Amino acid sequence: MPRSLLPLLMALTLGACAAPAKPGCDRAVARELATLATLIDETEANLDNGYRVERAPARSGFNLCLGSARSHVGISFCTEPASRTQTVAIDPEAEARKLAALRERRAALLAAHPTCGAPE
Repeated sequence: MPRSLLPLLMALTLGACAAPAKPGCDRAVARELATLATLIDETEANLDNGYRVERAPARSGFNLCLGSARSHVGISFCTEPASRTQTVAIDPEAEARKLAALRERRAALLAAHPTCGAPE
């Protein structure tokens, strides 16, 4: 899976945990509006910062450990935690286009489903 899809996948996952739908609003539409709100906020923050923060892939491997006052001689298997993050430069023009597309999608959903209203 390309790393550029990871933030979208995370946002969609978080969107599934969104607040309950407003009365008269289709649950799937409310979930999509919540996801769009999250993505819009994230994209705006990326534009403000000039970079985005994403999870770095976990790295694992074998280490040869030599004896010292704190450790023993031997080989160990080490894995870095998966929660490590890294900053990645963005293309401001592409990010602005992405933001415009997200806002356009939100406006289209709200126009098609007026009972849903703006996500809170």
